[in-house]
Amino acid sequence: MKKLIFTLIIVIGTGSFSLFGQTINDDIKKLIQVSGSDKLAEQVMDAMIPQFQQLVPGIPEAFWVRVKNRINIDDLVDACIPVYRKYYTHDDIKQLIQFYESPLGKKMVAVTPAMTQETMIIGQNWGEQLGYDIVNELIREGFVD
Repeated sequence: MKKLIFTLIIVIGTGSFSLFGQTINDDIKKLIQVSGSDKLAEQVMDAMIPQFQQLVPGIPEAFWVRVKNRINIDDLVDACIPVYRKYYTHDDIKQLIQFYESPLGKKMVAVTPAMTQETMIIGQNWGEQLGYDIVNELIREGFVD
């Protein structure tokens, strides 16, 4: 009995076991899912294929279908787990899950894709204007023709 209690203390103390029956890795996967990060990754992948199609015209559609079918977001999620473990404790992850399961967290997940699209356009326009201003300044100061 003492051995069993000692073993349980060691397992719980190492953080490899959750009192809720999930490991930190399981909870990180849940956080990625409830935060919508997995869906955002899918959106990025869905947007990348048409960009590749424009860069390399004339490739048969069947090729792009094969490429898209080969993409597995779960592989990306698994690859990101060590980063989450580096910056968050298991308790942090659980609290983040609670937030994303709250009404405000759900709203954040719902509006983030649209906000991301809108802010990307703003950022692109801002960057273009900044680049234009820098080039004009370089010309005015005689650094470039």
